[in-house]
Amino acid sequence: MDKHLLSHLIHRYRSGQATDEERMLLEVFWNNAQQDISVFDGLSVDEREVLENRMFAAVQKRIGVRQQPARTHFVPAWTYRIAASLIFVLTASAALYWYFNRVIEIQTGYGQRLTVTLPDNSVVTLNGNSRLSYSSSWEDSDAREVWINGEGFFSVTHTKSNQKFVVHASDQLNVEVLGTKFNVKSRAMKSEVMLTEGKVKLNVQNSENASVFLKPGELAVMTDKKLSKRLVQQHQYTSWLNYTLLFDRTTLRDVSALLTDTYGLTVVFSDDTLQGRELSGEISSNDVNDILTAISQIFNLKVERKDQVVTISSGEASNN
Repeated sequence: MDKHLLSHLIHRYRSGQATDEERMLLEVFWNNAQQDISVFDGLSVDEREVLENRMFAAVQKRIGVRQQPARTHFVPAWTYRIAASLIFVLTASAALYWYFNRVIEIQTGYGQRLTVTLPDNSVVTLNGNSRLSYSSSWEDSDAREVWINGEGFFSVTHTKSNQKFVVHASDQLNVEVLGTKFNVKSRAMKSEVMLTEGKVKLNVQNSENASVFLKPGELAVMTDKKLSKRLVQQHQYTSWLNYTLLFDRTTLRDVSALLTDTYGLTVVFSDDTLQGRELSGEISSNDVNDILTAISQIFNLKVERKDQVVTISSGEASNN
């Protein structure tokens, strides 16, 4: 239980600087019950008085007590102060538990990249349209766990206690590491893991297949709960970190899927045979329009964009 946090919240509340979240945390102190009398330890007399006064007012409001000059049945004010103190005692532990164990969820927008530092100082770089979830606090004895939907590059810090770091890439695929660097892509019905450094173990839930271990430069692909792996060019799967895309005989069908997943575009082909054309080379991905222009110029195709819909058709190249 962090007394420094509690003291900080009290001072911010008294000065009128508390945010909505901080005021909500103080409200939780008496809306969720769990006894822990140690919460008063370390608080100054002034801090205790602030909490008791506020809770005294809250108790009065709840039971309908009003300040009146005369009462038929007099109830001493100290009775309500004790009640207020007990409310605090019963609820502070639960509130602090919630605060330090809440789940943090981070979502990137289409085309956005974001670097996230985890509680153990591991770093995750998220690609566009990706969601990362993890607990706000990790115990030294527990596995470090994160959940990802989308694409992210992980640089995992090794701990003295050799804690496992587990990435839940989908409902079935788990990636276990100690300290390493790898790229995870989990979209729709397909998940990919490409290792650049260290060693990882892949497990598929509810599967009879043995665990699969990856070495640097290997890519694992899971579809229909089946894992396969092969050697690949690492840069092709991590070039997005430097705002470039590296294609190696990549079909326009796969490129259109990338435009949909990462940038939120809907791609329409006027002729289905165009989807089989293959693209090789490096393209800037700093702006999605750079990708569309490159497709237009390389294949001499007409590429038109209207809002989030892109139409690709045969004809003269277009700069739209």
